[in-house]
Amino acid sequence: MKQLFIVIFAFGIIPLLNKTKIKHGGKIIITALVISVLSGLTPNIIFNNFLRIFKNRASFEVILIVGIFGIINAVMNEYGLLNKIISDLSAIIKNARILFISMPALVGLFSVPGGAIMSAPFVMSLGEQVDMPKPRRSAVNLIYRHMSLFIMPYSSGNLIVQAFFPKISIYKFIGVNSIFIVAVWVFSYFLYLRDVPVGKNTVTVSRKEMFAKIRSLAVNLSPIYIGVVLNILFKLRFSVCLIASIVILYFLGRPKGFLKLMIKSIDVHLIVSMAAIFFVQETILSLDELLSLFSAMFYSGAYSLLAITFATFFLGTITGLSMPSLGVILPLVASLGLHEHEILTYVYFIYCSCPSSPGDCLGGRGK
Repeated sequence: MKQLFIVIFAFGIIPLLNKTKIKHGGKIIITALVISVLSGLTPNIIFNNFLRIFKNRASFEVILIVGIFGIINAVMNEYGLLNKIISDLSAIIKNARILFISMPALVGLFSVPGGAIMSAPFVMSLGEQVDMPKPRRSAVNLIYRHMSLFIMPYSSGNLIVQAFFPKISIYKFIGVNSIFIVAVWVFSYFLYLRDVPVGKNTVTVSRKEMFAKIRSLAVNLSPIYIGVVLNILFKLRFSVCLIASIVILYFLGRPKGFLKLMIKSIDVHLIVSMAAIFFVQETILSLDELLSLFSAMFYSGAYSLLAITFATFFLGTITGLSMPSLGVILPLVASLGLHEHEILTYVYFIYCSCPSSPGDCLGGRGK
């Protein structure tokens, strides 16, 4: 029980750290160190916990993917591809309701700095055309832009789940998440968009121009989806598949200075944050008393799912971050040796109950 209170206390420090200039990764590392010291872990164990982050292939793969995809997003933003995609989509789609859904959702695929700001002007402008109240426009932008967190293989949460449960197909987990996504989309549509006039898109294009826009949209989006396509077809690791995205970017942008731009686009803070999450994981797995307590609580009561869901929500709320709470709860669930369908059920409720934060999408610098 002592180690449980230590974990709660350590995460309770994060709201205080939020008042400092320490980055997210630093806060999580401090939390892991506080847990380690108060739990009596020796310096050797703490050091080995940190080394295992890079010795473990699954965790190292996630950190590598985070780094690469962060570069891809930053380069795409530098080349102005997102603005081109928004322009093409607004010319292709005429239905205002569909635009309200698709535009923020599309921007959500790009974990670029100030993503909300990039989709907000379009949503605000379209909302003004159909006389939608400003608070409702903000809600629509927020809800549909964050849907990518659940269905995008490169989102931080999905990558962490993949690292903790490597035998579970990430696409199967995304399929389970789709239950939540469909429910939110339908509920949000009836709550915010049902009474919105379909309206008319002011941009008119010929059929030839329409095909050109569709082709342009597919090409400019290719750095995002090509990795998923290659992974599905050839079962290659995501870190390998993303090389194709970089190659495409090379030809879409400016070959001169491309390498320099890539190096400049490396988000060190994001990489440190992901490494810190796995440091928390290794620290939690070192707490035998906590693991035993969790196992006993899990198998002794009928409300284990409710308790785990509440614990996830509680940790996410007090820290203001979803990733640390996943880093604590998922290792505990992984230690139970559950069957695949049980894992999917518990991880689904954990993932959906975890409050999302600005940094949950990759490449979230400056958000």
